[in-house]
Amino acid sequence: MRPAPSPASGRSSRSTRRTSSDTRSSRSADPPAWLRAGLQQAAEWTALGFNGMRSALFFAESVPLSWLQQPGGRAQRTAAPSRQALEITLARLRSLLEQDARAIGRGVIPISVLAPRDPLGHGARFVRILGDVRSVVARRDRRLAREFGARAERLLEELPAYYRRNFHYQTDGYLSERSAELYEHQVELLFRGGADAMRRLIVPPLRAHFGEQHDGRGLRLLELGSGTGSATHAVARAFPQAKLCCVDLSLPYARHARRQLAAYERVECLQGDAAALDFAAGRFDAVYSVFLFHELPLPVREQVLAESRRMLKPGGFFGLVDSLQKSDDPELDWALDFFPRAFHEPYYAHYASHPMERLIEEAGFESLTRGTGYLAKWIAARAGINPPNSPD
Repeated sequence: MRPAPSPASGRSSRSTRRTSSDTRSSRSADPPAWLRAGLQQAAEWTALGFNGMRSALFFAESVPLSWLQQPGGRAQRTAAPSRQALEITLARLRSLLEQDARAIGRGVIPISVLAPRDPLGHGARFVRILGDVRSVVARRDRRLAREFGARAERLLEELPAYYRRNFHYQTDGYLSERSAELYEHQVELLFRGGADAMRRLIVPPLRAHFGEQHDGRGLRLLELGSGTGSATHAVARAFPQAKLCCVDLSLPYARHARRQLAAYERVECLQGDAAALDFAAGRFDAVYSVFLFHELPLPVREQVLAESRRMLKPGGFFGLVDSLQKSDDPELDWALDFFPRAFHEPYYAHYASHPMERLIEEAGFESLTRGTGYLAKWIAARAGINPPNSPD
């Protein structure tokens, strides 16, 4: 005679049966493979079409802007790139937009990132940019890299010396509300609609580190040099339950980001210096930056990496998206020479010639992975178990 099951084993048996039933029910609820493939393809095509139209818009807007940007007075003699170089660059832009669309199609990047953030204000911003361009050109032609308005001037004393300048010769540098309001539009004009897609290069390695199904619950993420929060939108949508802290050295830009990201209750925007922050050691699961390091002198790059390593949990994610560096894509090396001459980027030439990979490894990170997209590169790494230069 078979012994009667114990109450515990009976509960286990019933639990197993319920689990099996739930699994069958869950599987039956999943859409069939052909439907999933169709939805993925539809999302990819939608993203590619949206990216293409957006790029075309910024191409069209760049025509009058380029005409107005012709040097006058003491003209800046910067050799124009060859037609072949421009064709290669355009091909890289197309490739980036296709790569971005595939990631959206697979669900690695949520399709909601494509939602325009302020379509009604687009035209007004473009008119303001056109009205400001002659001032930018005059500043560029006369090499006036330290010209600020009265309000911006009041902020300079609290900032490090390397930051007290008009990056790109833009009005007030990064130190006014006007600059913050126009900046993202100006960057998209510069990159012909590819800037947001380049920023989103940070999302796939983040998802790969934490798992593509992770919604961010329990995670603390820190973004350094967050600017007006454009990259933060994509990360906040990819990890809707994560707590994000965004830090930028510019008070006006941090304030602008706070308004732009007000819909995300788990996002906090602070003014602070990425090279010296007050956060406790090991506080964050991830520390990342988007287009920060090329604007830092070498000692500050090293300090920011050391701070990132200090604030990360062991094994935590470190990542960046930034400009290409020499030999990352040799056919685009011409742009790395052209950019610092055409725009005021005082630390860019040194950055372009000194690989970030070496600095990242020296700071105590390991398991580096990397890739490129258009004029940007991404690097992902893990914080080592032991601090750099410490005994095992």
